[in-house]
Amino acid sequence: MHYRSMLFVELPAVQKDPQWEQQVQERMEEVKAQHPGKIAEKVLLELQLGMLSNVRTTFGRELTEVIHKTMARFVYETDDPELLEFEDRTDEYLEGFNKKIVCVSMPDGRILATDDYDFMKDFKIQDGKVYQKVDGKLKRTITARRMRVLPEYPRSKLYKSFDEYVEDYGGCKNEETGRYGEWFNPYGICDWYSIGGRWPEMFLVKLDCPEYSYGECESMDDSKHPAPAGHRWVACARKKDIQWDAMRQWRNQQAKERFHKLEKMFQSGENDETVHRITEEGIVCWGDLIYRKGQTLEEYMEKYGIPDSWRYPISVCGIFIDEIYYAEGEVLFDDDGKPIQHLRWQEVMDNYIDDADDNTVFVGIDYHM
Repeated sequence: MHYRSMLFVELPAVQKDPQWEQQVQERMEEVKAQHPGKIAEKVLLELQLGMLSNVRTTFGRELTEVIHKTMARFVYETDDPELLEFEDRTDEYLEGFNKKIVCVSMPDGRILATDDYDFMKDFKIQDGKVYQKVDGKLKRTITARRMRVLPEYPRSKLYKSFDEYVEDYGGCKNEETGRYGEWFNPYGICDWYSIGGRWPEMFLVKLDCPEYSYGECESMDDSKHPAPAGHRWVACARKKDIQWDAMRQWRNQQAKERFHKLEKMFQSGENDETVHRITEEGIVCWGDLIYRKGQTLEEYMEKYGIPDSWRYPISVCGIFIDEIYYAEGEVLFDDDGKPIQHLRWQEVMDNYIDDADDNTVFVGIDYHM
């Protein structure tokens, strides 16, 4: 799953480096000029363009290092000893190691557990006998008849040592304590992330804005990401440069145009997009009813527009601030330790944005979990 979130970081004023920006732009043009012959090559080129796009401005170059340094705390897989804690699972591993399980004696002499891939990919035990999977059916083939079920086989006999068993199940030995378990990052939120990612249209800034970054998006041309005249969409910008009012007007206008398009589509019965499906109830997209029969513009805007109650026209599922991740749905507490029940998530986001300094850099983060 991908999650749209926002990161707040501090960055001193950046002096523009025209030579650097020209070199990156030239390199991007070289990459775009390549014509891959295979899908895999195209994907690799897009990744390369994304990395170049992320640093095509001097501001983006300087910001990227700060982002990665801040986000390192929230990635599950890390080698930073200051972030890792050891979870002792010795007793659990010993219980599993000494357990008796169902195994199978293979024709080649090996003994395999029934959850071993070499067995389960082609065979299955049913009523105490081994069957082979053939064209979607279970058959007692000659090979299957040569196998013998071992219903109470000690799992410990499948391994040369307890250490090997622990390693096979993703654990390790803590050399300091001699105990067995797993090292993990208690602050981990995601397995990976990208800057901007699937949501490069995070913030709207004016064309003369000096400090911004497109993030890791291979293309930010107007045809793919249209913006109001005199503006551009970016993944990162300082709070003071973000055009919140223009964002609100643009989002609402786009929602209104979308409504009229869906209404016309439903009335005519002509589906001009393959992802849409017209039903008696309305129009379905990816399993969601995005237009309901008889729905008014006002009703549609209540769901897809930007309400006046939102101080800022942006919505994310979480915010990274000061080495802490605040997520939608979490219970917040006041200074006395009492839970705050009356705040909606949008109000929480608005408050965080209000409290941020005007020079704070807002970063759109697409993280995967």
